[in-house]
Amino acid sequence: MSGSRYRELVWGQSSLNEGSIPFHYPLLAVLAIVASIAPTTWFLPNFHGYLVSGAVLCLVIGYGVLFTDIQIRVDSAFLVLFGGYWVGIVTRYFVYSSNPSLLQYILVTPIAVFATVVVLPRFVEGRPQTFTTGVTLLSVLVMAIGVLMLWQSRTADAQLYAWVGEDVMGLYPIRTPSVFDNPNTYGFFMMVGSLAALYTVLVRGGLVWFAALGLCLLGLFMSEGDAAIFGFGIGSIIVLSGRDRILSFIGLGGVIAALYAMIQVGHFSQVMETTFLGRVDIWVLSLERLALDPLWGIGFVDAGPEIGAYLGPHNSYIEVLLHTGVIAGTLYLGALVYAVGRGIRRKWTQWTGFVVGTAASVLTYMIFESLLLGGLSTSSVVLGLAVGLMLLPDSSEEKREPRSSATRYAFKNSLAGRVCNRVQSTGYNETESSANTKDTG
Repeated sequence: MSGSRYRELVWGQSSLNEGSIPFHYPLLAVLAIVASIAPTTWFLPNFHGYLVSGAVLCLVIGYGVLFTDIQIRVDSAFLVLFGGYWVGIVTRYFVYSSNPSLLQYILVTPIAVFATVVVLPRFVEGRPQTFTTGVTLLSVLVMAIGVLMLWQSRTADAQLYAWVGEDVMGLYPIRTPSVFDNPNTYGFFMMVGSLAALYTVLVRGGLVWFAALGLCLLGLFMSEGDAAIFGFGIGSIIVLSGRDRILSFIGLGGVIAALYAMIQVGHFSQVMETTFLGRVDIWVLSLERLALDPLWGIGFVDAGPEIGAYLGPHNSYIEVLLHTGVIAGTLYLGALVYAVGRGIRRKWTQWTGFVVGTAASVLTYMIFESLLLGGLSTSSVVLGLAVGLMLLPDSSEEKREPRSSATRYAFKNSLAGRVCNRVQSTGYNETESSANTKDTG
């Protein structure tokens, strides 16, 4: 077997020449995901984590606007819908209740949305395979950290970490949250990583990426994040459909088989009797509380005491209505629905299948957990990326300007590069004019 054939068998098809933008652009999106772990990790104070994530997103915006030649465009319909939602919560803050938590969200949201919905998708679109391989490798690393924590907990005399070593579906004591402070958040991360690994396998092949997919799925299983597992099942069918319709039916069969296995071990019944029915009760209480203040909602306060429960709705769609009111909340939900519609209408390719599949998995996860577009945590950043990628127009809808494949040419065409060229040109003209005057004299 030749060396090139062996490399292709092990590593799959190379992605180095897949796009016409600098190689590091999509890695900046991976960096944003890495930074978004900080607010929800157990080894950093929450406030410091938000500072880290927010600072990285600000740097991404600055770099994208000043030092690259990407075209900054915002979908007008999405801007109207989400902008109306933002104006609604600003109005709520000044008219109804000046809550500090609401003020923080108001200030952070434009930064987070501009970075994740507008700038980062442009970084990803030129080299999608580079982005997914980066997310896959990051997920494998996070999974390995979780296994290390489990090993340390097994060999230590005392409990080192919360959640580590609990039973997964009543079968094996291997649960771990890895670097996150909650297994459900870890499950969300591994859900996205598993979908990225699945897409990478479909487009690249290679034994290494098949192994990475297996490790990501093991990490998802070790989280015992039921919402994430369900979301992956939905998303994987759509991702597979981007490659072949028959594969999507095979994926559906795999989901049914996994559901059958969960029923057989009793985990499905346990989830239905505890988690799901408990959630439904809280959803009803939340809607009843919303009926008392439908215009403004309850604000950004702890929803548990407001609805008479021990925790909030744990449903992203009900939660945004409960906190912001029916009008602002409907505009927010309308922005998400519009983005999904745009994504579905795109030309169906393997990449479109991944984008829509990832969005579907996140939106499914949101039925059972709480997250908002415009936040700085992992779930919010990934949601923003999914929304932004769905909003990108097809090449047939947009006359795309040529973009530079080398960093030096991208900088030359960037805003900062044009300013530098103009300053240099002005200085050269002044020097030449001075010389001409001297010669004349």
